[in-house]
This record gives sequence, structure tokens and C-alpha cells, in this order.
Amino acid sequence: MSWYPVLYMQMIKKQWVMALIGTVVVVGVGFGGWYYVSHRVAPFPINSTDTISSWTFKGVYTGNDTLIAQAAADVEKLTALLGTGEYDDYDLYIGMGNDANLIGDGKTAYQAYNKAISIHPSKGLAYANLAHLMDQLGAYSTAADAYAQAVAVESPQLEYHVERLNYLTRQFPGDQEQLLAAFTDAHTQFGDMPAILAIKAQWLSAGGHYTEAIEVWQTVKVLSPTERKASIDAEIARLKKKQ
Repeated sequence: MSWYPVLYMQMIKKQWVMALIGTVVVVGVGFGGWYYVSHRVAPFPINSTDTISSWTFKGVYTGNDTLIAQAAADVEKLTALLGTGEYDDYDLYIGMGNDANLIGDGKTAYQAYNKAISIHPSKGLAYANLAHLMDQLGAYSTAADAYAQAVAVESPQLEYHVERLNYLTRQFPGDQEQLLAAFTDAHTQFGDMPAILAIKAQWLSAGGHYTEAIEVWQTVKVLSPTERKASIDAEIARLKKKQ
């Protein structure tokens, strides 16, 4: 019973795809050093509890020679646009970071997202994309830090809260302090939002806290459209059997 998180994760994925428009893939060898020799930035810190054993991973386009060839031209185009004023450099760097992510070049993606952050530190997308990258690299606490920063700088953006909570409930389900703080952040901004409450109810039920989960689902039911109430009732009935 996960229709609310699924709905909003679809929205998040759509935003991720939209951020990639116009940036196909990135060239592999030699790309990591592009532009950064004379444009260094202080990186978003890697959490001291994390160790990145390798910055390379299997990306969506890894091993596809055709896409990599297209990427070389695309990267050249994006680099040429930097500083021209035709596009915001923030968006260009995010595109480059997303390209690097697609071919599994974690170091270059990390550098690109950091450059975007240095341009607009009060925008959340670069932090959210960096968090996604760190999750892929196994730097889970750093990912949590980056999601928290995305929420901190753009708290009115619901998708950052949803993405953060889905990540924390998946990766740190036992960290009640961190999760309750994240739920509090979301509640402070949005109040009783069904999408947020549904994630909380699922987290509670996964941890065996069935009574608390049922109470949250009942609130979700009150706030939900009529066509959703039957599925919520079914979930509540399922949890009551587990009490």
C-alpha cells in the first residue's frame, strides 16, 4: 500500500529526467579534468563516517559507444556555453553532472554539482542530485547530509522533502532521531500533508509500530480524496491483524 510515495517518486523522477534535457551523456576519458583546472571550488564535504572505495560505477550509459560519442559533442557544446549568459551556468553544470552520473563518472559528477552549488548555494536541485550520486557511491551519510541541505535551502519544495524521507526510511530506518527531525521539517513546512504522512505510516509499520501506523493512516484517510479511502481502509485492516 504505497500509492502516495509512488506518486511523488514519479514526480521526482520526472524532474530528474527534465534536468537532463539537452545533455545526453558525458565523454569518458579526460572529462574529469575539464574546466576545473582554473575553476576550483570547495567541495560539499564527504561525511567522516563514509568511505568512497571507488568513484566509478556502472552508469545507465556505460559501455554504449554511440552514446559516449554523442556525449563528447554535447560536453563541448555545454562547456562553450559557460559564461556566455545564454543559459544560467548553474543549469549547465547540473547538466554536466547528470551526464557524468549516467556514464558512472562519480568524481566528475561530484565536481560539476559542486560548481553549480558555488553559483547558486540557495537552490536545492544540485544538492538533491549530489545526494542521489552519493547514494550510488555508497556514501550514505553524505547523501543524507545533501538531502538535508536541499531541504534547508528550498524548504517550500515538497519533492525534496519526499525524496529525503524516502531515502532515510530506506537507508536509515532505525535512526529515529534523524527521521523524526526530517518529518518535523516537512510538517513545519506543509502541516498534515498526505504524501508525507503516508511515508511515515509505512516507516512505522515496517518497524512493527502498528498502532502508531494505523493512527497516521487514519489521518491520511481523512485528508484523502474519496477514491483513495478504500485502499487506505485495506491497509489499516491489514495492520490491525498484525497487532
